[in-house]
Amino acid sequence: MENQEKQKLAEEQPEENLKTMIAFFLSTGLFVGKIPVAPGTVGTLVGIIPILIYWEKGGQYYLLNQISITAAVFLVGIWASTVVVETFKEKDPDYVVIDEIAGYMVGMIGFSPTWEHLLIAFVIFRFFDILKPPPIKLFEKLPSGFGVMVDDIIAGIYTWIAMFFVVNFLGI
Repeated sequence: MENQEKQKLAEEQPEENLKTMIAFFLSTGLFVGKIPVAPGTVGTLVGIIPILIYWEKGGQYYLLNQISITAAVFLVGIWASTVVVETFKEKDPDYVVIDEIAGYMVGMIGFSPTWEHLLIAFVIFRFFDILKPPPIKLFEKLPSGFGVMVDDIIAGIYTWIAMFFVVNFLGI
């Protein structure tokens, strides 16, 4: 009887392998998502790192560079989120923050990484990500890692639109 219980417990626990560990590391934003207070907010801050490193690289092709880096984070996020969601059998775990990172990056495409732009985009993105105005909430229903990622990409698009108006009409 004891062996059956151990076997059942082992079947219920996800298999830890290299793929799962890499996916967990990436999807949690280098484990930032495991911070117990406001993981989405703290995870969004991780998005500042690739922005500061890559945003103004590429010379005249800087915009293509920004889109490429953001697309790469998005695609890696779909893969990593899918592995985590399917391994741990959770729909959209709070500790997965790569979606916030990618969404925030979308909101910053085309804007210089000044502290003003970073702060304004951060506040606007968190507003849209938390409130999820229509149709953002609908995208959460998409399957697996794609659903985890897409709602934040839409929040990032809303952020980009708001940033466009703030930067161009308020002159920030």
